Amino acid sequence: MVTEKSSAHFHGCQIVTSNSLKQHKLKKLIALLSSKEGNGKEYISLYIPREKQADEVIAFLKEASASAAIEPENVKAVKNRLQNAIKNIIQCLKLQKEIPENGLAIFAGSFARNDSESPAFNVEEVVPPEPITSYLFKIDHHFHLEPLRGMLRDPKVVGLVALDSKEASFGVFNGGRFEFIESITSGIHGKSGKGGSSQRRYERERDMAITSFFHRIADHSAKAFLENHKVNVLLVRGPGTTKEDFLNGDFLHYELKNVFLEKVDTQSVGREGVKEVLDKSIETLNHMCLPEQKGTIQRLMASIAKQDGLATYSLELVLKSLQNGEVEVALVTDTTDMTEIVVLCKKCALSRAEIVNKDQKVRTVHEMTSRPCERCGAVDYQVEEKDMIDVLEDAASQTNARVEVVSSESEEKVKLTALGGFAALLRYKLKQEA
Repeated sequence: MVTEKSSAHFHGCQIVTSNSLKQHKLKKLIALLSSKEGNGKEYISLYIPREKQADEVIAFLKEASASAAIEPENVKAVKNRLQNAIKNIIQCLKLQKEIPENGLAIFAGSFARNDSESPAFNVEEVVPPEPITSYLFKIDHHFHLEPLRGMLRDPKVVGLVALDSKEASFGVFNGGRFEFIESITSGIHGKSGKGGSSQRRYERERDMAITSFFHRIADHSAKAFLENHKVNVLLVRGPGTTKEDFLNGDFLHYELKNVFLEKVDTQSVGREGVKEVLDKSIETLNHMCLPEQKGTIQRLMASIAKQDGLATYSLELVLKSLQNGEVEVALVTDTTDMTEIVVLCKKCALSRAEIVNKDQKVRTVHEMTSRPCERCGAVDYQVEEKDMIDVLEDAASQTNARVEVVSSESEEKVKLTALGGFAALLRYKLKQEA
């Protein structure tokens, strides 16, 4: 009996080194799967929440393999492929000691993973970056990806504060959705027209009341933006000097000071004032890196300018430093056009790898597979193509380094692209070679 060539891939979006890498891997997988379409209803999509037992799912799949889940309209060849797919999914589940905390998504079907491969049976296992909330089993002409698409988030979670001396309002912008949180009032009246000592006493009391109000604003900001919503950008607005007095004073929690982006001049407070803060900042937000990426790239450029030996760039040097355990954080743009080609001799298992530009991929594969194996002389190879971001991640995982993928169009991405798209901050200063 002839069996289909099977290949299983595991995508641990939950366990990679940074949020930017999680989002990159998820986008990449969705792009791959969404482009596939079966000849019949032969593609399986399976979403398993954390609370579902693997044994329970396996029992369901065994029943589905022989009964109603496989529709009678499917021809015998398609039915055989479906039964093979279910059998492989069951094997994958048996290898899982338990369902991961965020659940598990599995996609199975026959398709080519890239242009250099012929169609083959593939099983894609995904630990998603957010919890799967409901069990789903679907057989169709295509993969059902809606639950994963719902996890693609704008990485900017923006805290919004609109304030004047009488009122402060709070909101958050997350994943393209605006949410108004609350408003608080100070109870402070306008400036008095009294004179003499009464005027000075009134002004002192008013200043004390404003200071107390600023502390309340800071407390509400910490609860809203650190406890209830973990923001990575903070925008503050206010008429006149009120916002300046608040920001210049030692009121705001230090974590919020670290993500503060800019002051915005607007005319109102309340819900409309908070929305105005967002509306006046949307262009800035659309052209910025995450604050942590922004700070990392600023450190990188400063280190390169000082030539202090704590930074390196170019793909070759970054890979070398990763392999030597020297890297604290590696930076790469999401538009890199480099790929790694690996050929494995099927007779003796000797592997060779070359990193090339993607437009040289076909020629490189031909050249590598045309040469006899250096160990046994055979010319029968298995070919694998590996994205460079995955190569960096594999190297980083060996030494607990972090990989940041810069995707937002920004000045920082332009600077990183000018360095070739690859750079790294190092853990210690490298010794100069003699």
